[in-house]
Amino acid sequence: MPHVSLQVEARTAFLASNSVQALYEDPFWAARYGIQRARRFGDEDAVFHVRYLVQALDAARPAIIEDYARWLRTLLVTRGMCSLHLDQHFDGLAHALQAEGFGPDSLPHTYVHSARQALRYKDGPAHAVESDAAAIISVVVRRTEGPLPSGSRPRLEQEVRLQLSYLSDALALGRADLWNAHLQWYAGFWPQRGMSPLTLPHLLDALEAALADGPPEARTLLARTPDSWEETHS
Repeated sequence: MPHVSLQVEARTAFLASNSVQALYEDPFWAARYGIQRARRFGDEDAVFHVRYLVQALDAARPAIIEDYARWLRTLLVTRGMCSLHLDQHFDGLAHALQAEGFGPDSLPHTYVHSARQALRYKDGPAHAVESDAAAIISVVVRRTEGPLPSGSRPRLEQEVRLQLSYLSDALALGRADLWNAHLQWYAGFWPQRGMSPLTLPHLLDALEAALADGPPEARTLLARTPDSWEETHS
């Protein structure tokens, strides 16, 4: 039987294509980058994910795809994305692998899981926020879901998870400017989330309250008002 790396390599095009199709259903990509540009770069990245997976499998070194995940994350977060987006890419690859017979007990699936784990911060305020994410999300949802239609909780939970990911990345890099830039763009995009009557400032207020006992660096970022926020998004 061919080495598993060769089996995965032979399916590169299929795996790459199938791993990203669900991502493009999120209106974020079309709004942020334009759907053609988002698909072009997203499809290219998907191929690179598979190629690095093949390299890791061929060398029997999961560190190859782990290092790649951390390197790519640093690049992407300066371009308006966050760790959660990359994790979703890898999750899509895991599902594509499973559809091809490489389930959770297989090496390819295990290596992709290792890449996803490598995206978790190991120390500092970003680690503290990530470690308490489930509790933070629960508090924010309880504070904000009241006015929303029935059945909105899963989307609201995912929305809070997304904002926490942007916050964690800004904390890890020590880049308050990335957080501010995200908020300034996201405020204009917010109506496309269909969360009315909940507003983005209200969500962020609830997030700040949920982090009352969290890292002071996180509270400092949440307390900041981006330049021109009031003028642009009032």
